[in-house]
Amino acid sequence: MHILFNKKGYPIKPKKIRKAVSEFGYGYNETVRKVIVNSSNGVNRHIFRKNVAILRPNFKMTRQGPFKGIQYVDGKVIDPNKQITACWREIGEKTIELSHFLKENDGESRTRILLEMVPSDREEVASALWEMFKKLVSLCMEKNTLGLVAASKVLFAAFPEVAQAIDNAEWRTVFKTIDYRDIILDMASEIAEWERRSETRLESCDPHAITTLPSVYNVMAMKAREMVLS
Repeated sequence: MHILFNKKGYPIKPKKIRKAVSEFGYGYNETVRKVIVNSSNGVNRHIFRKNVAILRPNFKMTRQGPFKGIQYVDGKVIDPNKQITACWREIGEKTIELSHFLKENDGESRTRILLEMVPSDREEVASALWEMFKKLVSLCMEKNTLGLVAASKVLFAAFPEVAQAIDNAEWRTVFKTIDYRDIILDMASEIAEWERRSETRLESCDPHAITTLPSVYNVMAMKAREMVLS
């Protein structure tokens, strides 16, 4: 546990997490909320393409490589290299299956589904994400990148309630593993422990109305990256 806890092992105070989320930037927060809202009733090909096209420019991943030039303009997905199409072709069937599974198990709170599902279901979800992740990595790999960042952010665009978007520095300095299944399960365990010890629900640390546990955790993971690199 290292994202929601300080170096001495104490849970980071809720007010500090609220401050981090508030200061992270309107563009990022608004983009994440659009992705969450768009996928609130499940994910199909249209929603997948739309969310990936909305999310990737915000993460500055459309300037070069296979995702170069991707945009969402006037209700239309611009995918010049057909990379979103290729991603859907690779994981589309599994995406729909997992989307249906999550809808059947979200209970009263999609925001908290990562914690509220039973452990066996959580492990099934993490395993499904890991299998899709490996397929996407192969598809997104380039000369100067292993495709890890791109793969994680495609999954977050589709499943913001359970997936985690991870940048290059985070792979190396924060998570220190490429096993996406382990990252998802560790995220759930750490959030549960932080909530137990802080007596606070993590989503309450997002001052905005629409959020998911991974979207708050993602902000703190990026803060942890900054601390390691500073």
